Amino acid sequence: MGTYILRRLILLPITLFCIILVNFIVLNLAPGEPTTRTEISPEGNASRSQSNSQVFTGDDRYLQFREFYGLTLPILFNTWPSTTQESVDLWLWQIVHEKVSPENPEPLAFKDFQNRRVEMGDRARFIMPKLLHVINDPQADPALRKTAVRFFVRGGSPQAFLGPTLTADQKAYNRKIGKENNFLASFLTPEKLEDLPATAAALTTWYQEHYQEYHFEPSGMELVSVFITQTRFYRYMSRVLTLDFGTLRNDSNKTVFNEVTKRFKYSLTLSVIPMWITLFLCVFFGFLMALRQNKPIDYSLNVLFLVLYATPVFVVAPFLIEKVALHHHFPFTDIPIPLGGFTSREEVYGQLTSWGRLWDTMQHIALPLVALLYGSLAAQTRLSRTAVLEVMRQDYVRTAFAKGLPRSTVYVKHIGRNASITIVTSIAASLGAILGGSLIVETLFQIDGFGKFFYDAIVNRDYNVVMFSALAGAFLSLMGYLIADLSYAFLDPRLKLD
Repeated sequence: MGTYILRRLILLPITLFCIILVNFIVLNLAPGEPTTRTEISPEGNASRSQSNSQVFTGDDRYLQFREFYGLTLPILFNTWPSTTQESVDLWLWQIVHEKVSPENPEPLAFKDFQNRRVEMGDRARFIMPKLLHVINDPQADPALRKTAVRFFVRGGSPQAFLGPTLTADQKAYNRKIGKENNFLASFLTPEKLEDLPATAAALTTWYQEHYQEYHFEPSGMELVSVFITQTRFYRYMSRVLTLDFGTLRNDSNKTVFNEVTKRFKYSLTLSVIPMWITLFLCVFFGFLMALRQNKPIDYSLNVLFLVLYATPVFVVAPFLIEKVALHHHFPFTDIPIPLGGFTSREEVYGQLTSWGRLWDTMQHIALPLVALLYGSLAAQTRLSRTAVLEVMRQDYVRTAFAKGLPRSTVYVKHIGRNASITIVTSIAASLGAILGGSLIVETLFQIDGFGKFFYDAIVNRDYNVVMFSALAGAFLSLMGYLIADLSYAFLDPRLKLD
């Protein structure tokens, strides 16, 4: 048993890493990025717009945002330092003339043109020598040289650290690069761009003073390091390994972990309580239906749970709000049934005692629990009935009855214990759904839990929140399966976990 647990715990981080890798690749290969937002036209049609009209230093917030999320880097491997001079010349020509190539003067598609500008800006820091070569080439088209100056300034302008807990060194670094970025940005004025010889000389001087500091010309092991470390995935994993899950997309002063922690009590309550209630009720009804198989009570409960299973929650939840809660009171009391929320308003909730707060919370979550419970109860009860019937047909159960054991002993030790293996597997697998919460129930009952939080994150392309959701959900699922496996050994001593 100990060896088995140790092996599973060793495999846990490896499995988590593979899950993170797959989710990260899928998320980054999806069209669009956090700077893309959905807009609704007056006619009601959805469209997407992307704030990439400027990819140079003029739009600092846009660049800082992309830099912060690592969107300016390739996903897994970085080969950008190996970009050839011919490629740089061609891409600059495409951006200036908006055509495919000098040999093929077909207009460049708008999407391809925008992607070329963004990619060129992202690569700029890794192709600084090539850009400087174009800037210093007196035979080159002045328009190409001016564009090369813009990308050179972009590549030489690192972005500042962001976040609520910056260290003293990070603040000092921000002040340093702020001065240097302002110096480089001064070359983007029309006067400096027109005076190309002087601009080229000044930028060459700046480059010679800083190329070693910023590693603009990596070689040998530095290229290997850039190949691995200058990627989105490495940057993300380096933060995750230090338990830094990033900040919210819309507010860099709020960390993902803190925001999830705030909502933990809501979704945990709405997940764990229905799970335990389902466990006990499904065993009870499963036994009842199995012992009364093909009897009226079995038929009645089968029909009832089939109807409940087939009724979607987005139908039941509004029904509960409109027909049960609205203008109604709890039975035998004059207490109105709350329409939504996890507790009363803060000014009312804060005045209550501990028992009063517990009672207030129970009143508010009564209907959400019903909406969350009925579907899983229906599914698990039918599963429990099948499991009990299967165990009741086993030889050892007939032998136990033939030996004259009390029926309660046979039901509990021989049937219930073995039938619960199937139920435990099903319920343990749902442990990972805790973080997912219930989007529909939380939205309709105005509960600020995980479901609504993660749904908003997906809509807003908040990568940090989405990745944290995938990571935490995968961890809980793996722990659930581990608990289920250990439960097998407890419920059935014949099983050996080696």
